[in-house]
Amino acid sequence: MKEKYTKSNYPSKNLEFETYYEGDTFITKHYHNDKSAYIKELTTLTDGIKEVKHFTVKGVLAKTEYFVNEKRHGVETKYFIPKANKSVKSTKVYDDGKLHGESITYNDNDKIIKQEVYAFGKLILKYLRDESHNIIKIQIVDKESVANLPKAEYEKLQANMVDNPDFF
Repeated sequence: MKEKYTKSNYPSKNLEFETYYEGDTFITKHYHNDKSAYIKELTTLTDGIKEVKHFTVKGVLAKTEYFVNEKRHGVETKYFIPKANKSVKSTKVYDDGKLHGESITYNDNDKIIKQEVYAFGKLILKYLRDESHNIIKIQIVDKESVANLPKAEYEKLQANMVDNPDFF
């Protein structure tokens, strides 16, 4: 983590940020022209896992992400900003800094509009949907890398191949 308290200006002089600790939480505030309008990041470190929560100027949670050894690891969740009820906009799974697992994007009615699966940063599967958001096809983008999928995603693919052969 950073020093106890720092304040810095970007070259444009319109942006500045300050960092400090409140207990075990490391706080970064990003200002743009106005001290009362800032974006806030709260960073906590527990058992080697760094959790970063990003908040908007109005204090609404915008994104949560995790890092291990300064690389993204685990589920990154983005939220719809206008909704203060933490309605999920997208989730992505990372392992050692690379996309590794499902990447899902939702519309503002909580319906999946985009679903992809990655293995070590490579796009492997795409789930194609109809207007009612039902799966109509599973496209295998990289057949040679299917074996590298996370175990749960590989098993889900195998089950779909047996239960829903018309998807392929």
